[in-house]
Amino acid sequence: MFLQQSALIKIVFSLSLCAGMFAAAQTKVVITLPKDAGTVEKIAAEELTTHLRTLYPSTYFETGSPEPGAPAIYLGTAQDLPGSYASELRNKLDKEDSFAIKVIDSRTAVIAGASPRATLYAVDALLEKLGFGFYLSYNTAPAPAQMAFSFSGWELEDAPIAGERLIFNWHNFLSGCSTWNLEDWQHWITQAGRLRFNTIMVHAYGNNPMFSFSLNGATKRLGSLSNSRSGRDWGTEDVLDVRKIVGGEGLFNGPVFGAGASMVADKDKMQAATTLMQSVFQFAAERGMGITFAMDIDSIAANPQNVIATLPASARFKTLYVSHEPRVPPESYHLELADPDSREGYLYYKSEIEQLMKLYPQITQVAVWYRSMPASPWTSLMPEDFPAAWREEYRVAMAANPALKDDPRAPGMFAMGKVVKAFRKALDETGHARVTLAAGSWGFEYLPSADAFMPAGTTLLPLDANYEFTSDTAQESVRAAGRHRPVVPIVWAQHDDREYAGRSYVPFAGLGSMLQWSNSAGYGAIHWTTRPLDLFFKSVADQVWTSSEDEPLDTTAAEMAKRTFGSGAQELGKRYLLDWIYNGPAFGRETSDQFISLTLDAENEAVGAKARLELLNRMEPLAQDAADRDWVGYFEDWERYAQDVFEAQSSLQKSEAALKAGDLALARREIAAALPEKAIEQYSTTIRHGTTSRGEKGILVSMNLRWLPYFEAQRQAVGLEPLQVEFAPTYQDAFAQQPGKYTFDFDESKHVIEVLGTAELGARVHEFEGGAGCASVMEVQSPVTLTVGGLAGTSLPQGRYSLRLKMPEADRIQFESGGKRQAATSASEIEVEASGGWVHFSLSPVGGEARVCGLTLKRHE
Repeated sequence: MFLQQSALIKIVFSLSLCAGMFAAAQTKVVITLPKDAGTVEKIAAEELTTHLRTLYPSTYFETGSPEPGAPAIYLGTAQDLPGSYASELRNKLDKEDSFAIKVIDSRTAVIAGASPRATLYAVDALLEKLGFGFYLSYNTAPAPAQMAFSFSGWELEDAPIAGERLIFNWHNFLSGCSTWNLEDWQHWITQAGRLRFNTIMVHAYGNNPMFSFSLNGATKRLGSLSNSRSGRDWGTEDVLDVRKIVGGEGLFNGPVFGAGASMVADKDKMQAATTLMQSVFQFAAERGMGITFAMDIDSIAANPQNVIATLPASARFKTLYVSHEPRVPPESYHLELADPDSREGYLYYKSEIEQLMKLYPQITQVAVWYRSMPASPWTSLMPEDFPAAWREEYRVAMAANPALKDDPRAPGMFAMGKVVKAFRKALDETGHARVTLAAGSWGFEYLPSADAFMPAGTTLLPLDANYEFTSDTAQESVRAAGRHRPVVPIVWAQHDDREYAGRSYVPFAGLGSMLQWSNSAGYGAIHWTTRPLDLFFKSVADQVWTSSEDEPLDTTAAEMAKRTFGSGAQELGKRYLLDWIYNGPAFGRETSDQFISLTLDAENEAVGAKARLELLNRMEPLAQDAADRDWVGYFEDWERYAQDVFEAQSSLQKSEAALKAGDLALARREIAAALPEKAIEQYSTTIRHGTTSRGEKGILVSMNLRWLPYFEAQRQAVGLEPLQVEFAPTYQDAFAQQPGKYTFDFDESKHVIEVLGTAELGARVHEFEGGAGCASVMEVQSPVTLTVGGLAGTSLPQGRYSLRLKMPEADRIQFESGGKRQAATSASEIEVEASGGWVHFSLSPVGGEARVCGLTLKRHE
């Protein structure tokens, strides 16, 4: 006890000597809120209290009423603060989301915002000034202060350049928000708010289970949230047990990876998804966030034919829609669309809006979403498709807009403008006049026709899918439309079609100035994963505020390096981050069956990786503490992962080229040198630094199911490994868009096994407890013809193969291929021929029924 008291006396005495400090007895600071403070202000107070306690552990901070002798921090909006303090700040808070912090005297400070949300921004801005770091995927904290608490350096003020600051995560992939649970959403929303985004945006494809509606006894049908066992949107493949994949040890709690809301019975999937999103939107609203709900209006799923069919013929019109979705052969559909100008057609759209708002009353903006032509039923409409009553109206409208004469988008935009008008009317009639409307699509080409035909006040949301916002064409398009209505361009942090699993895009320099010049009402940023996109998001977020307008990437990187790697490693860390974001590899895709679809240059990547690894090696001894060293380790492992991906893919490319040229020996040497498993294991090591996100787990699954199988297929094609096929139940999703087609399993050596079920085989497949190592079987009760190709849809090279059936030892079966028949058991090795990329054979039962668990197929030498 005496030693503790002595230590305390020494601390108090030393603190009393610090210039500008409070007296030793002053160890308490009170944060005072307005009497009627709301949830957002209370969150701001808690945020401030929690972080100041970390920074000043010897000072006690609490929220309450001012106390004599205790320093006070008054926190709230100017209109709610004591009049004498508010008067000094009110003129600094004349812009939405603006804030200011004023030190009144050595014992009093005021933190004020133009709104409760702005007050929270003020707190986070102050905490960053005090040394904390806030990024999309993580936070950093400074070392505890050596000086006593004071208000020194607290004064600041700021206001946004961009009014709407929208962050946009898109539902579809295992690595995006489709696999998030509530805590993941909450973390994302919290971090987005700390970056001073003021709106979250969530997009719902027409098949997304988070929203359906009913009319006249019919209900829009739904798909599923994708997980690793069901739900197949956009190339999502399945695996029987995610714990068996390469690199998966210890990362997954069960056989299926996905959101808890996806792991329910089909009859419960809408309820589970809506319950989750209700909690998400409520959490966002409590933090003062706007909520934009983007809903498709132009896909087949978004125009449910079963519901539209309940309308009278006068309320619907027919169109012949030819789908031109990428990577899918064109298909024609005779569709009916609801006419928003008819009484019953309007009720269709009103029902949709009314039920949406009843489900999610927190929504502040509804964004109708559509494809670029000719990829949707609405954008591909021509005047001859219109209801008769529209045609003269369209002719008059085009006469008033002669610049659109040759714009092929004009008819579809004219028609969709009528849908948006119906939504506006419905919102107003159902008591939601406060809810704004937006219209969004890919690119900037649609802006002139959208500006002409969308109702006044409708915000336009162009998605910068081709990284072209800086171009004269894009800037002029936004500037022209921005003269008449709000336009909020959405920049991309990563691209799902080509640059997904590597570094982020380089953020645009001068973003704040470009937004002002182009009359933009704000900006948005779209992404799926979070880490390692942090530098991108910090850069764009900082550039759109007055105090940091157009902040150079060098400055952002320097601050990030200091907070992430420590002050000693700041200069090297800045150099590394800049080299990484400018020159690091950007690769991978999530929108098809294949993770890599472009040629990768391993030699070039090796040069860049070597230089960046040398920088990281020099940073290691300079890193300040264990957390800083872990971040250095993360990037070291990330560089090795990327390099391993390039090396493996390069070997695969060379092997495929050699096999195509007929050089089997070279094809074997190249594929034998390919080590995709090493790359995947390296990625697994990388993401274990810090907190592993669900997005990172999703990419790990994706690499196993959409990349590794093509290496296995090539090994099998050159005869180095057998093709393994397992018969087990598989899951299809009738409402999935561009669905993944394959299901896989992994053996004990982590080799990929193709899984075929009833849908693929045309014969009944079910779970089996009959022993012989079979978890499931295909029942052969009558002759069945089967066709087996290469793994993951690849072709088998022409030639002879050895086939062996996996089946219970007691079972016998009749096997026929190439006109030859023979009795077979599990021990039989059967010679077959591959032709046209396939092996064809038929099986017939012997003695009434046979059960087959799977097969192996190996190319002859």
